[in-house]
Amino acid sequence: MDSVNDLPKMRDPAGNRERYTEFFWMAHYLEESKRASFSTLQPESQVWSTSSGFRDYRLYVLHQYGQGDPLDVVAQSVVERCAALKEAAEFVRTRGGEINDDWLTAYPVGGIRREDFQFASLALLLIDSSEGLALFRQLISPVDKKRGYLFDLLIKSFIPDYKLVKKYTVDKYAAPWTNPIVAALAQPADKRASALAAHMKNWPRLMRPYGWKPNLDTAPGKDNLFCDFAFEVALAVCAYDIDDSSFNDHPYYPRDLVEHYRAHLRQTRDAWRPQGVGAGVEITPPPPPKKADLAKSKRKNIARWVELVCDGDVDATEAVLEAVGKLRKVKDLDELMCALSENNQAIHADIKDDETLNIQASTLAEARGLGAFDGPAGPPHGPARCCATLRAYAPWLSARGYLLVDIDGQDDAWHAVLVKAEHHQELLDLSQQLGLQVRDPVHAYATGK
Repeated sequence: MDSVNDLPKMRDPAGNRERYTEFFWMAHYLEESKRASFSTLQPESQVWSTSSGFRDYRLYVLHQYGQGDPLDVVAQSVVERCAALKEAAEFVRTRGGEINDDWLTAYPVGGIRREDFQFASLALLLIDSSEGLALFRQLISPVDKKRGYLFDLLIKSFIPDYKLVKKYTVDKYAAPWTNPIVAALAQPADKRASALAAHMKNWPRLMRPYGWKPNLDTAPGKDNLFCDFAFEVALAVCAYDIDDSSFNDHPYYPRDLVEHYRAHLRQTRDAWRPQGVGAGVEITPPPPPKKADLAKSKRKNIARWVELVCDGDVDATEAVLEAVGKLRKVKDLDELMCALSENNQAIHADIKDDETLNIQASTLAEARGLGAFDGPAGPPHGPARCCATLRAYAPWLSARGYLLVDIDGQDDAWHAVLVKAEHHQELLDLSQQLGLQVRDPVHAYATGK
């Protein structure tokens, strides 16, 4: 058996080898169990079981990369699993389509989720044949609503006859980490590298909803593995031949994947593509959020309250109002706070959930152009860390022209919103009118809930 010293260095900067060993053991165990019991399942259960393999196959090669397997091993695994995914998808569409029409559009790869970019990057930057690329292409969903603009731009850069759709739906969960790359690619070629370098500095923060956090500890019994890298950045760099020297030492940038592509595929498999042109189409930068002039707005009552805490973001305001309606009194605080937090416009977290609270605080600050906010790392954790974070957050915001307003739900959760200092009193007055119990952060977070 190989000693630890004989094993390749892990690519995952916070990875724990024991946890990776556990992952692969479980993956093999589940795969064997599914295979052994498959023939005993009812037809619909067979379809469900097969479709669950879409995610499993992709996670397997992702973790091979994360644990440090040689790239030729990962490449071979990608090709094998592309073939398995094609067979599985055909089974799901054929057998599942006899049961439910929804299965007729089942494809392993969409164009919005992180796992789509992860698997696409490993395929596009490692597969060395046009036949292999053709196989991968067959895995991509042709359904417009499942496709993303950045994803399609990048795919077209490697597969030139790949067609873009006329209109893309913006996914609010993917936008924070895809829009900066689209914006960078829309700039002149000599500006792209610096834009991506700035994005890479912020990349770990954007991954907080996916499991990254400062001082990540993936030892057994601690945090979950965060097996992810800035694959979407690597794809953009390779597609548009961008100089990555200013950020290729970032621990979550898949540098060796990019170097492999440049050394082995750029001038062979992809020699057809001129330097720096990527998809060869004009890139439409993401539009800035539509902002209402808060000083001139005619909104009243709940609509005005929501507009103020959304900082004038028109789309967010409309989405929240559509969810809660035009209330005279707020009788269900949880419904209101859920609608706000789903649109990244509030702190709404369980009393013990310090990590979610920190993510929300940082997201609110960055969306308002205030820069990054990091609360205390802990220990302590749980409610005490939540209090410490909010105590630090309130003066940090105040120094930047915003105020934190706590809302007392008389429950085991944290509820808070932000408002520009000049509209603070108006928000307090509206809160009283709507029946919301607001508290001064200095007192609310002095000793906790």
